[in-house]
Amino acid sequence: MVRAPMRCADLPRRLLLGSTLALLAACSGTVTVNATDAGAPRPDVQDVPTIDDTGPEAAVDVPMVVDTGPAHSGIGDPCTSDGAAFPPSQGTCGAGQVCLAPAIGFPDGYCSTVCQGTRCPSDSVCGRVQGYPVCLVRCTANSDCRAGYVCGASGNGSSRVCMVNDAPVGTRPDGSACFTAGTTGSHPAPALLRTAFTGANGAASTPRTDSFLEAEGNVAVHPMSGHVAVSYIALNGGGSVYMGTSHNPGTNTGWVGDGTVTDPAFNSSSDPVLDWGTDGTLRMTFIGLQRGATGQVTSVHVRYTESTDEGATWTTPTQVEPNGTCVTPGICDKPWILSAPPTNPGGPPVLYIGYLAQTSNSANLNVERSDDGGHTWSAPTRLAAAGPLGRVLISHNLIQLAAGSGGLVAAAWSGLTLGDGTGGGATSEVRFGSADNRVLFRRSHDGWRTTEGTRVVSRLTDSPVYTQPPVALDGNDTAHVAYVTGDATGAWDIVLATTTDGGASWHYRTVNDDPEPCATHMLPSMLVDPTTHAVHITWLENRFGEGATAYARCPADPSMPCARNQQVSDAAFTLTTSRNPMIWHGDYAGVALSSTGELWATWSDTRTGGPAMYTAHSHVRP
Repeated sequence: MVRAPMRCADLPRRLLLGSTLALLAACSGTVTVNATDAGAPRPDVQDVPTIDDTGPEAAVDVPMVVDTGPAHSGIGDPCTSDGAAFPPSQGTCGAGQVCLAPAIGFPDGYCSTVCQGTRCPSDSVCGRVQGYPVCLVRCTANSDCRAGYVCGASGNGSSRVCMVNDAPVGTRPDGSACFTAGTTGSHPAPALLRTAFTGANGAASTPRTDSFLEAEGNVAVHPMSGHVAVSYIALNGGGSVYMGTSHNPGTNTGWVGDGTVTDPAFNSSSDPVLDWGTDGTLRMTFIGLQRGATGQVTSVHVRYTESTDEGATWTTPTQVEPNGTCVTPGICDKPWILSAPPTNPGGPPVLYIGYLAQTSNSANLNVERSDDGGHTWSAPTRLAAAGPLGRVLISHNLIQLAAGSGGLVAAAWSGLTLGDGTGGGATSEVRFGSADNRVLFRRSHDGWRTTEGTRVVSRLTDSPVYTQPPVALDGNDTAHVAYVTGDATGAWDIVLATTTDGGASWHYRTVNDDPEPCATHMLPSMLVDPTTHAVHITWLENRFGEGATAYARCPADPSMPCARNQQVSDAAFTLTTSRNPMIWHGDYAGVALSSTGELWATWSDTRTGGPAMYTAHSHVRP
């Protein structure tokens, strides 16, 4: 979705952070700080009186007065808490301060105090963390801040402060690239070769003249002809957002960008996902949004549309979920569509759509089924609801689906922590990695009419990141799930988890082959080849500084490592985790396989200055 940096799905965490800071205000009510006003300018030099030494007397020696800056107050220092992270305690911070702990989104802790009705020390500024006034340490550049923090506007005049980095990208501590391609340099690593995807990238969205940025792509292949379609969010010069599609009638790079999905029921839309069914119909799910004059969402629904001319034209979108499921305040988010072979020979494929249905006090992960080609939908099956999972509270989102034969279906999704159940919560920064996040898996043998129990895929040693975990089935008991694990510095790796017993146990392989954790690897797309049983994974990364799209082939045997990584993209771009729509890649990319073994990848990058959709293809069967 082209939107503000804070996702609607982050609302429960934002409210819980509010509880944290509200308590800070109560705890700091008796703190007195002798300091200049938070908004007062910082003095750079002290006045030195002029000495007149032009007379006969000897010159007077005046000691040089050196400005050492404001006294160090401890605001912004790393810290540890006393016991639990919530309620915040003084911990190792100075008197009158409390430790904002890593568990609530502050890497290595951050000493602070609330500045509501009080003044901040002179080396800090009264800034805002999600709307709440707290003292943040002054800075002039990112180099003044610790790892995990950036120097940004305080919102209080022209002052800048060290704040949590809301767009981390993995680099060395000095900001340099993690590795140098080749055998020389401070951190040499083998260059990525283009041996599978050797042709020029296709510019899928370039033919469009009605939009200037396109992101969050998905790809589908016609099951008989091998033709390809790509979907994406498109933004035109007038600020209108719509769902765009392009199609390619073969394996060359000639794209036609003429598909536009408009919804007469809504003035905005987002999150398109494609599926090309066995009946030759191209289908899309997305969310339709009604926005008021100030951009606030006043209505939202999960939508469904289809095309019989490879995406050139689309039917009028229809509603998927029952009335009362998607309510405001709240949202339905990140729908995912998948088709399975028909239950009756010659009948339409069975369709599945999974999505998050969130309100101010609930967050349910639902899936619905259609047995008549999308004309009607079953009642939602709730796969997960926000609540306790072991010792932590989990909010579920970002679902992907997979289908096998005979009604076998599976889902994988990300569960982000809401805290420990004591009233404290985690900030939106847990989406950048937390040991309390989970990657989850659930399956059904009868098309979601009944379900098996939920399985935890990720390991206790992992720190899962918010990105969607793609899932693929291979036979009755083998499933693969790819997910991202890392921390708030942006050092993220991709893990491939494989089960051969239906989810009872998992085997793990790190897909990216960097020498050490440092770089960002994100937005994995994954599928399994039903003929060779090999797993194919693509992702975005920056191991050599510049952004690139990479690929790995992993053997079916989970005890064997994935093959050497290869490069897919043929031009450099800037990798970012920012949600600024002018540079955003989206929340997912796409990969699809034709019946003849042509592997298609799609992603959004900024090689030409703004986001646009690109593709690559390779023949991956012997």
